[in-house]
Amino acid sequence: MVTKIPALKLAEKALAATVICGTLALGTGGAAFAVTQTTGSSTPAGSCAKAPKALARITKVEKFTAKRLPAWQAQANKLTVTGHRKMASRVQKKIKNLQKADTKAGALAKKIEVRCPSGTSY
Repeated sequence: MVTKIPALKLAEKALAATVICGTLALGTGGAAFAVTQTTGSSTPAGSCAKAPKALARITKVEKFTAKRLPAWQAQANKLTVTGHRKMASRVQKKIKNLQKADTKAGALAKKIEVRCPSGTSY
């Protein structure tokens, strides 16, 4: 019978928690980036045909960010004031990742708008 070392069990749990938190934090952002990555490899006409759908997903990410960010910032402040520094740092990390995803989504939306001004096709 093989037993796992407690440190390895903890490492596996930490890795699983990180993956889950990343998925929850980025949510639809991952889908938006996946769609836009495929648009970059296709022909210009094809990429502009997909622009409205990509822009809709980017808008969805931005709405999620606008909704979640103030709540998470308030939660981090509350945790800091009450002395829960570890939890506050975890929430701050989520905030940082969310802001990073929002920044990428905004940059991607600008690229799409420059490439396809009308948002449909040439």
